[in-house]
Formats: sequence, C-alpha cells, structure tokens
Amino acid sequence: MSLVKNLLANASSVPKSNMEEAPAKRQVVQTDNTSHREYDIFAAAINADLAQLKKLGDLSRKHDYKAQALERNDYLGYINGYRLRQEHFPNKVLARVFIWLVDLKRWNQALELFPLLISQNQPLPFNSGSWASFLAGEVYEHANWFLNNKCNSDDQAYTAFILARIIDVVKDHDWTGREIAGGKLYAIAMKLEAAQNNFGNAIRYGRLAQKINDKAGVKIALEKLEKKYATDERKETTQSQPQEA
Repeated sequence: MSLVKNLLANASSVPKSNMEEAPAKRQVVQTDNTSHREYDIFAAAINADLAQLKKLGDLSRKHDYKAQALERNDYLGYINGYRLRQEHFPNKVLARVFIWLVDLKRWNQALELFPLLISQNQPLPFNSGSWASFLAGEVYEHANWFLNNKCNSDDQAYTAFILARIIDVVKDHDWTGREIAGGKLYAIAMKLEAAQNNFGNAIRYGRLAQKINDKAGVKIALEKLEKKYATDERKETTQSQPQEA
C-alpha cells in the first residue's frame, strides 16, 4: 500500500462525537474537514515526490518516476474528486500534476485539466507568465522536434491534431505581454500544417501568428504560402470549368 493510501486509511478513522448535533450540520462539517485532510495528504505526497525528483539527474529517470508516482498515488483520482466536489482553492496537487502530464506528453489528459486551471486562476509554481504561455512553450518544443527530425506523416498528423486542440482551448487567451509565446504557438502550427500540405490551415495559423507578434518569423513563409495557395486555387478553378465544344 502506498504512503498516500495508508494516510487516507488512517484519516478515515475519525472518532465519532458524543455531542448531539443536527444530522445535516454534522454532515457538512465532516465533509469539509475530510476534504481538507485529503488535500493535505496529497500535497504532502507531491512534496515528497518533488524531493525525490531533485535527486534524479537523468531526464528519462525523472519521467519514469513521474509516471509511476501518478499511478502509485492516484493523483488523477484525487483531482477528479476535487473537480466533482466543485472545490476551489490554490491547489498545488492540481498544478503539479498538470505540469507532469505535459512533461510526459500525455496531452489529452493535460488538456482535460487546463480549463479547470484557467477558470480557477490557479497559481503557477514557477514564473512562466501564464498557464497558456507555459503550455504554448512546451508544445512548441515538442512539435519543433517532430519537424526537425523528419518524423513520419502519422506522427506529424497526430502532433498537428494536438496543436489544433491546444489552440482551441487557448483561442480566447489575451497574449498581451506574452506575444512571443503566442506567436510561437501559431507559427509552429503553420509550419506543421504546411509540411502536410494543409495550406489553408497553415495560412490561417500564420496570419494569427503575425497578428499576435509581427516578429514571429513567419512573414516570408506566409507570403510564399499565400502565393502558392492562390496559384493552386486558380488551377483548380480552371480545371473544373467545362471545356467548350
């Protein structure tokens, strides 16, 4: 049994009060106290795991440890309960688990937590501007690796899909003061779509990158794409016209 499960089992053994209380009132107080005890246990577990991670120098070993800790301590189970109970307070466990999921490239699970982080304005455990900026920077590095290492089309297509999902969840984000991060996100999306000959999507992302940050480094590539796309459209239009007898 993990340390967390042991502590939770001990915490559930709460002595009953001898005082006569209204059932409804007693239930509310007990639920509140149990919730805070549970958070304290998981927060202590996260702190212990962070201390262990500092002892690991190799990145792959750190990733292995994070994956095992997520499973061993059931952090996602705790977060699901936190969400279902509609609790709202600065939650270190939620913040760190999101970061770990991003580190492990478990994008789908990370994106499920992102709206909760934003709606609750959860504090970042480090100075990275905003959760959107952090996410944009991490997915940029991930997608850029796929482009530079000439991975197969399936890998590129999946990465483009993840990028599209991320762009969807941050589409209303105000990038003021974080123009570099926003520009990089849309710039890498443009390059990835262009690599798959999805020129319409590539142009749309390129224009957004340019709008957010006119120094995003996409101006020339965007102009070339727009010119090529316009030429291809004219060819398709000409070919689709009926030929005179």
